[in-house]
Amino acid sequence: MRDRLASTIVPRLLLALTTLVLAQPAAALDADYWRGGWRTPLGDEPHIYEFVIRGNGVTGVYCRNCSDASTIGFIDGKWDEKAGIDFTVTFANPDGSIKSVDDQHAMLADGQLIVTGSAGKPNGSTLTLVKDPRGADPGGAPAYHLPPGTPPALPVTRPTGGGGAGFGPPAPYWPAGPSKALQPADVVGTWIASFGLGMNRQIFTFLLVGDRLRGVVCGRCDNPFTIGAMENIIIVGDTLYFDIVHQDWGESDPPTFDRNIVARIVQNEMIAATLGKNLVINPANPPARPAGRGFTLVGPIAPEGTRGNSSEGVDVWGPGTGSAIQPPPGRTPIRPANPGR
Repeated sequence: MRDRLASTIVPRLLLALTTLVLAQPAAALDADYWRGGWRTPLGDEPHIYEFVIRGNGVTGVYCRNCSDASTIGFIDGKWDEKAGIDFTVTFANPDGSIKSVDDQHAMLADGQLIVTGSAGKPNGSTLTLVKDPRGADPGGAPAYHLPPGTPPALPVTRPTGGGGAGFGPPAPYWPAGPSKALQPADVVGTWIASFGLGMNRQIFTFLLVGDRLRGVVCGRCDNPFTIGAMENIIIVGDTLYFDIVHQDWGESDPPTFDRNIVARIVQNEMIAATLGKNLVINPANPPARPAGRGFTLVGPIAPEGTRGNSSEGVDVWGPGTGSAIQPPPGRTPIRPANPGR
């Protein structure tokens, strides 16, 4: 039985759905009325289903919270326009062994999908699923919806500052949730930065050595001139501070400096920004994160998950140059100064 909050939300949601989903005729409805995404009403305990229908075959995905991989199961079954969808939801352990299999059934009723057999609703209880009233996120063109007759999501323009409509400046950063109160274990692993692609992508790896966090950032990762140690790593509440240590390369002359970084973690996103250079962070009175968008890293990838990664011998002197250790024509290697003693 739904709680009091759900009982107040469901009528409002169903009223909103009158503009989203056309009233269903009594006759059987084709696959376009069944396929795609369904969820419990907003405000209810979440159960989310994505049905992929090809002919009479059904596959897809179930989750409680799809950003939490431990809640994800996979759908396999059959669809009939009169009998509904008979399907299983299979949950696996990290090693691939099967943890559980639920036998479930879904049936359309007045624009809702009624599911029985869910492990999340024991004792014969049903789940009532709806099409999400928020619709798809539109891009530069309309986003069309099923079931047939559902209005599209129209592109949203932002003011340009001149009184007209346009795309304007980037939207402000919209966090995916609250910042996590950090422990070292939340940081350990490899994080991939949002800037740099392929060979030159920036890879930040934090490891716990005793009770101390240490790390390295690289991109590309076989050239010491594009590698830096990460030191002075400290956690203050929900905020991480660390230095990227430059010893022999960088934009300053001489290129010996510490670049100070501040970051917070929201789900699997590290939102970071540069504080400055050569600052000493006082944990009792740490500096605030500067305004602006900063940059994003995604992770953490467990150290074992990076085993075998190497760029050694791959396009040594640039794209397409292969594994030759001699520079190609037109490329002059640097000659480090080495005065005699």
